[in-house]
Amino acid sequence: MIFTPKNKAIAPERKGDSSHALASYRVDKKIHRSDIFEEIAIGQTLGAWDERFVDAALLQSRVAKVMAITESENFLEATIAFPWELWHGELSWLLALVFGKMSFYPGVSLSSLAFEEGCFKSKKISGPVHSIQSLRRRFSTTTSAPLLMGILKPNVAMSAEALADLYSEVAHSGVHLVKDDEIRHDDSLETTLRRIEKVANRKAKENLQTLYVVHAPLNAEAFASLHDWSLKLANAGADALLVNVWTSGLGALQNLRAVTKLPLVAHPALAGAMGQGLNSDSIDPAVMLGTLMRAAGADLTLFPSPYGKIGLPKSTTQRISEACRAPWPANIQPTIPVPSAGIKPEHVALACQDFGQDFILNAGTAIFASGQSVADSAREFLEKLETFSRAQ
Repeated sequence: MIFTPKNKAIAPERKGDSSHALASYRVDKKIHRSDIFEEIAIGQTLGAWDERFVDAALLQSRVAKVMAITESENFLEATIAFPWELWHGELSWLLALVFGKMSFYPGVSLSSLAFEEGCFKSKKISGPVHSIQSLRRRFSTTTSAPLLMGILKPNVAMSAEALADLYSEVAHSGVHLVKDDEIRHDDSLETTLRRIEKVANRKAKENLQTLYVVHAPLNAEAFASLHDWSLKLANAGADALLVNVWTSGLGALQNLRAVTKLPLVAHPALAGAMGQGLNSDSIDPAVMLGTLMRAAGADLTLFPSPYGKIGLPKSTTQRISEACRAPWPANIQPTIPVPSAGIKPEHVALACQDFGQDFILNAGTAIFASGQSVADSAREFLEKLETFSRAQ
């Protein structure tokens, strides 16, 4: 489609260097014309083009560029380049630019987000630290099977002692990681540290390898000094941290990545409110739970699988997985996909077919409230994962 902007400053040939975030939009033709993309490019970067207050050359350097527009029967699609100078590597700032006000526009979706090579030069966007291979090495295993994570239940009501007992039981069965529920919110950091220490002591005493993924809710104390806060958790024995990204803030995850080497596990709580696919006026889940999690440094990203009661469509989960793993500039490492929610043993083969071998399967009720012992339930999952791996 030929697009002639009213303001030539947003034309692609004016773009300049390779330090842009590339946001792609899909809009409903029944609601918008192609000039919506000019509105986004100028309105979401400058607010308005006005040479009375800012020199034209400076406006030119700050305004976004409309790189391409395509047209289908029902939609217009365009990629718009947002210069680094507007967001300086801060992902929460970028999100306000690319979809802040636009989130109120009917018929407008943010369908993808990418980063040019120059965006990685400052190290503000460093990506994940840990890989599926490095996690496998921590378990002294030669298997290439997907890993298994369990969700400690009923985590919210358990004392530190009871939680340590349950951790021990499931760890002896061979589960690779166990995590807190995202809805557990302790009354103080001291309470959190006490349960971490209880689990860590059992882990050391019984020579267990299972990683304990701790939900330590981000609050004023944490935000006052993320470095000191995360160091206390690590020193107490936390193996990884679970972050409710969309209630705590995207910036919280990015800043936490900058101060800790602990594996960071991104939980999708609340993300569903921002849309579940390209046919809604929303941010596509592949951006929310894939691209942004990877850019912010999440080593693992949880998302509803296609199999459970709150499952996402398979096509959506495949886009999330692709966003986690696609080649990025500067050799930014992939984020590990973690399909979750309603996972049962009969879903293992489907998950392996859909996600390959380099993912983590996350199961809660099917391990901890299945009607058989925790150990037997866990071993059933592990045996099925190993069977798939040997068949490859």
